[in-house]
Amino acid sequence: MRQRHAMMEEIKEQSALLRSLYEGREALCADFAALYRKHRFKKILFVGNGSPYYAGYVLRFAAEALLGAEAEAVFAGVFHHHMGFDRSGRFRPEEILLVCPAESGHSRGQVDAARRAKAKGCSVMCTTLNPKGILARNSDVVLVKPGRHEEAMASTKGQTMAIFMIFLNFLEAAYRAGNLSRAEYDRYLRACEKVPDNIEKTIGNTVSWFEKNAERVMNASKYFLLGYGANYGTVQESALKFFECHGKPSVPLELEEALHGPFRALEKRDMIFFLAAEAGPEQERMMRLAQASEPYCDNRILIRSGSADISEGGDVLSIYSSDVEFVNTIEYLIPLQVLSFLIADRMEIDLSIPLVAALDETMSPAYED
Repeated sequence: MRQRHAMMEEIKEQSALLRSLYEGREALCADFAALYRKHRFKKILFVGNGSPYYAGYVLRFAAEALLGAEAEAVFAGVFHHHMGFDRSGRFRPEEILLVCPAESGHSRGQVDAARRAKAKGCSVMCTTLNPKGILARNSDVVLVKPGRHEEAMASTKGQTMAIFMIFLNFLEAAYRAGNLSRAEYDRYLRACEKVPDNIEKTIGNTVSWFEKNAERVMNASKYFLLGYGANYGTVQESALKFFECHGKPSVPLELEEALHGPFRALEKRDMIFFLAAEAGPEQERMMRLAQASEPYCDNRILIRSGSADISEGGDVLSIYSSDVEFVNTIEYLIPLQVLSFLIADRMEIDLSIPLVAALDETMSPAYED
């Protein structure tokens, strides 16, 4: 693997990795399904920073819809200094689940949260590459990611694997507990099965789109990324990738939040990415906003599955997605991962080189295992 192109190679690996997870879902989901059957969690907390936090933001919607639990994603620092598991006293400890979507499993914020959870009598689920690491040792359910650590500084496959693995567990537990009908369960499963193929085809579409539009993409002074529902987590993660990769100003916005001040900074040569995901009133408003912003921005890019007429709201970056809620957060993340790399590559930035490593020595954000 060429170091400079490591990120793109890792983006391409996602299809095979997620396919293997789907095919092995019975074993992958067994432990959590049993734990959920025992405890029927009523509150689920996702704790992390950066990509793990954004994974939690996405998955909290699935937790509420599938498991019927009160769910919240919290930054690790906020959780430790300003929050508890249940200050209202509404839930028994055994009714609370902490979820830590992790990579190495060494992050102090997540490890400390897991230790607090165990001391309180709450259950812990994590994803990690290290099944014997410090986070895994403090967890009841350990979802082991296949593959190796990423070489690029901006992680990609780690994020999609975390979302996919935890979602499959929530889905299986919900169905076995009787929360979902067979038809509902099958609809989600069919969508999950299609994800690996959709990733492969979307990567190709995005590369082709960039080749045709590289000049205006590179000339944009700022990027705005708009999402709704669980896909607000998608644009938050995408903006992080943009910042990590090429450093140009990149602003993630929830659809309605865009109308409350941020667009005052919009300039004609900026670029707006509108994620028009699952159908409904939010998608309709997203399309309407794409049209209405024409006088203020020349580069309005609608990301959606299938084909769309440009008159519906700016140029179209067509992707492949089942557009099934929660599952599509992975599919809509892919084109923005690819664009993060392509913009940086055009700027001749080597994404395998750490730029602020000295901060880790000073701040010690991770434990030594």
